[in-house]
Amino acid sequence: MKEITVEKHVYDQIRAAILGRQLAPGKQLVEHNISNTLGVSRTPIRNAIKKLSLEGLVDLIPNRGAFVTSPSKEEVIQAYELRAKLEFLAVQKSMLVMNENDYLSIQKIIEDEKKSLKNRHSEEFVNANKAFHIAITQKCNNKFLNEFIERLINQTNIYLMLFDEFFSNPGQEPYSPDEHRYILELIQNKDEANLKMALENHFKHSITSIDIRYNGYKDLDEIF
Repeated sequence: MKEITVEKHVYDQIRAAILGRQLAPGKQLVEHNISNTLGVSRTPIRNAIKKLSLEGLVDLIPNRGAFVTSPSKEEVIQAYELRAKLEFLAVQKSMLVMNENDYLSIQKIIEDEKKSLKNRHSEEFVNANKAFHIAITQKCNNKFLNEFIERLINQTNIYLMLFDEFFSNPGQEPYSPDEHRYILELIQNKDEANLKMALENHFKHSITSIDIRYNGYKDLDEIF
């Protein structure tokens, strides 16, 4: 097996374990233990962990090691509150230039999102969720605003995949597609006042659906 293939194998295994809610937030990823469990050398493990840290799934702490990302509830709230403010700034400008083709494309994204939630596929959901918001905010044509928004979307999507109660509670109904349809309707009507409130409520709903107390985690030797 080539080194790059080994690295991808390790990356895929650890990433799947994190996104599958098998490795607990804050769990230390000890290279020696992973090496013994997967039967590979430490170099591809180290490279895989670096890649996961760039994606926000792993925190690299100097002189301590690598840990599965473990945000506090306050960090989650801060990220969503900032998103609400920045996205509203972008949407104020975007709604002035959006057209029927934009609306049709976004409606298709909402249908994809609904399908992913029906199948309870977290990664497909967050991809559709990101696509919805980016399709709107990118129309503001502000490079810096778009960069900040995308960074926050990437971070909060990690929170959704790791902690959203919908993916650990079979009885919970999805809320996102309906709220996205309402937001799109307000944009089409250029209803700025209600749009600001809808965005704020949408992100508040995201915060309340996140449950950082999930406890169905395992040790490395139970996963691989």
